[in-house]
Amino acid sequence: MTRLPLMTDLSGTELTPDERAFLSERRVAGICLFARNVADRYRLADYLAEVRRLAGEDLIVAVDQEGGGVLRLLDVPFPPPAMALGAADNLGLTEEVAAATGRALAAVGINLDFAPVADVNSNPANPVIGDRSFGADPALAARHVAAFVRGLQSAGVGATLKHFPGHGDTSTDSHLALPVVDRSLEELRATEFVPFRAGVAAGAAAVMSAHIVLPRLDPDLPATLSRRAMHGLLREELGFEGVSVTDALDMRAIAERYDAGTAAVLALQAGVDLPLTLGPVDEHRRVLQKVEGALASGELSGAGLAQARARLTRFALEFPALPTGGRMDEGVEAADRAVMARATKTGLVTLGRLPRLGPGTRVAFLASGEVRASAASQVSAKPADELVAELLRRGVDVSRLELAPGETSDPTPWLGGMSALPEVVLYASTSRSRLASAEAATARRAAAWARHTGVPFVHVALWNPYSAELLPGPALLAFGYRGSAAAAVADALMGEATVGTLPAPISSLA
Repeated sequence: MTRLPLMTDLSGTELTPDERAFLSERRVAGICLFARNVADRYRLADYLAEVRRLAGEDLIVAVDQEGGGVLRLLDVPFPPPAMALGAADNLGLTEEVAAATGRALAAVGINLDFAPVADVNSNPANPVIGDRSFGADPALAARHVAAFVRGLQSAGVGATLKHFPGHGDTSTDSHLALPVVDRSLEELRATEFVPFRAGVAAGAAAVMSAHIVLPRLDPDLPATLSRRAMHGLLREELGFEGVSVTDALDMRAIAERYDAGTAAVLALQAGVDLPLTLGPVDEHRRVLQKVEGALASGELSGAGLAQARARLTRFALEFPALPTGGRMDEGVEAADRAVMARATKTGLVTLGRLPRLGPGTRVAFLASGEVRASAASQVSAKPADELVAELLRRGVDVSRLELAPGETSDPTPWLGGMSALPEVVLYASTSRSRLASAEAATARRAAAWARHTGVPFVHVALWNPYSAELLPGPALLAFGYRGSAAAAVADALMGEATVGTLPAPISSLA
């Protein structure tokens, strides 16, 4: 059977009999990994070795290892959020972070990273990009996109610019619905395209499409399925010659309008090289049959598919998988973890003057206990837990009140009922999207109580930095909570100066 330009997924950490049979047919060009496929880096390396024995050494294996809230491998050196790198604004550091990311992925056999995010986060209410972007300034985002591409690809892993033509000015999550970006081409060229141009100039191996409608470009089709976007803009205007891939076609922005096979055919017609479909093996077979049928009927151009195959072959030759079973030199790995920690610390931003904590300082700590990792996922996270543990390790006297996400509550009885008046009231916002109005109201009540009693109040934004716009200062922006973030935040709260600068217009309430 002929290999077709299609990327699919797999169900778990071990192949099923159906998946082994399917991969052995060598019909797809790529596999995308998700957290469900990752037990640890060593088992993942063994898993991918089996996948390639079945599917061929030229199989492209991709993953979303952006950093911050979007990570699949957690037992390797992993990057902080892109916005923290934008706040640090050190291109050499961004390049080091990306190279370290690439080394970790290459060690397990991954040769395509769906990063960096090249979106300019110009909308503070954006529910899906936020900290994944380097910032709100096109020039800032552009120089860090280029640096990330250079670093990642220096380690033998292809970089992917996403989400073209730009998902930064949306207030809708394309996992849940179809966003509309009503910008003219002139506006797109002045803002959205700037980082993509820089990434293309830096030699990015791939570009991922966005499931968004640009009505002034193509009022009928989302960019993923629009030839005006994926060929006219990406190929002809930006001059991109690498591999183009769709965002997942099971996202509601697409799936509510098209079945997966139809969407894959439309994407290929639009000029995309690699539609990404998710689901069981039977679903992948149906998509392949649809593509083969469209090719046989002339609905799809054989010449167009030949061009896609040629680009995929070129990618496989340029970025061959050279895994080491997940093993990394101990000295290199330690140095890479140190780079990630330095980037996290350098990216911290302070708004106003922080109260200084020390051993024995009585802190009333308020935060949600558990939050959804994203609007499109049932996965939950507890971003504040490690910060509490880190403060306790340093001898800070922490009393914690867990807030119920999405509910307004009155924390003043708890604050007033403490056995000793707290010396600092610390509220940590932990949501991926900007703080919901109910929790913001609760935090403002805590701040008002602190002001009335003369106790300093501080807001630590452990994830979405735009939450600072809803609360009184001072504030400490961490942009993310994973890795060494808790230690870096604790250092800052205990008096260590922060050096990051705002990568987007953000200010606390007066």
